[in-house]
Amino acid sequence: MAEIGKQGVVDDRLTRKTLALAGTTLFGSMDAATLQHVAGIAEWRVVGAGAFVFSKGDPGEHLFVVNRGRVKIVSGTPDGREIVLNLLGSGAVFGEMGFADGGARTADAVTTEPCELLALSRKRLLPLIVSHPELMLQMMAALCDRARWLAETYEDSAFLDLSTRLAKRLLFLSRAFGIDTPHGRRLAVSLPHRELAAHMNVTRESISRLVKELERSGILEERRGIMILKDMPRLEAMARGVA
Repeated sequence: MAEIGKQGVVDDRLTRKTLALAGTTLFGSMDAATLQHVAGIAEWRVVGAGAFVFSKGDPGEHLFVVNRGRVKIVSGTPDGREIVLNLLGSGAVFGEMGFADGGARTADAVTTEPCELLALSRKRLLPLIVSHPELMLQMMAALCDRARWLAETYEDSAFLDLSTRLAKRLLFLSRAFGIDTPHGRRLAVSLPHRELAAHMNVTRESISRLVKELERSGILEERRGIMILKDMPRLEAMARGVA
């Protein structure tokens, strides 16, 4: 009976890993047998809030999938400030740049809440990617998406005013974490002004001033650190720099 019970736990975990992988863009198009094979080599990790999944400079030995929770990708500045490059939730794949060539990580990955992650070893996954051209193409597409995101972020920082950048970041967060409600699109993630400032690489005071302006104009409402985007068309116009 004990052996049967143990096998049941193993089967349940394999099923959960398979479902988690199936929910990603990178692995979701794989056939069932290959997907289950990938799930079989994936390591299940449960980590607490504030844990470093990897640090800048670490070797890119694993590719990660978020099954539950949120992970932020951050980079530090010489004066000790933190810049949030991205915020990732369930179904997100991260660490692909270091994974692709096995080189050093270019940023830190830190959990913002308790997380369930899948870790895929480069040593075990790379031969599978090489033998599946469609997966290789998906990996290349993921790398291109990440490169475009970073390039756009740096361009925005150099050429756009802060109100436009904030509007674009709020829209990005609404796509990833937004929930439609009768009062507007609520961001299902708490973003203190200090944290949002780290996303934008500006001071907390600058973000607080802009948020208050958006509240006064009726574009958003803030309730205990949770933002509700009440006027999406105007926010989208701001993001295009036409409002």
